[in-house]
Amino acid sequence: MIFRTSVRFNSSNKCVPDYLKRATNLIILSCLAISLAACSQTPRTATNFCRQLDKETPFIGDPPVTAADVAAMLARYQRLSKATPLVIEDEWKSLTELLAVASRVKSNDPESVQAVIDMAYSTEKASLTVAKWTLETCGIDISSGLKVAPTS
Repeated sequence: MIFRTSVRFNSSNKCVPDYLKRATNLIILSCLAISLAACSQTPRTATNFCRQLDKETPFIGDPPVTAADVAAMLARYQRLSKATPLVIEDEWKSLTELLAVASRVKSNDPESVQAVIDMAYSTEKASLTVAKWTLETCGIDISSGLKVAPTS
């Protein structure tokens, strides 16, 4: 006998190699871990987004001046991305990507600067959509970072 494997019998009195039993247990544990991780994600609702936006509000309207400011703003947008409702998800992704590109800009490289400018123009509609939605839904003007009464 070249290979030795231990065997067990299952409830049907059939022979089951140990490695097969371990593989089955590993698959079951993996599925359980994935299920638990999925359940722990923040639901993408307007309420959860507005709550997170409220936490970010003191700084969300501050125009980024330095590279550190851009990185901090990008981190805020990424945190908000985890709760962004589907109704503005694409627009929010566009704005977050703009900040990611801006965080990598090389100010002494005209092509790098132009890429950020071009992307800023191309995301203008997304920016307006998100600003209108957050104002109407959350009562927060993200362009200024001020909490205001909802208009609807």
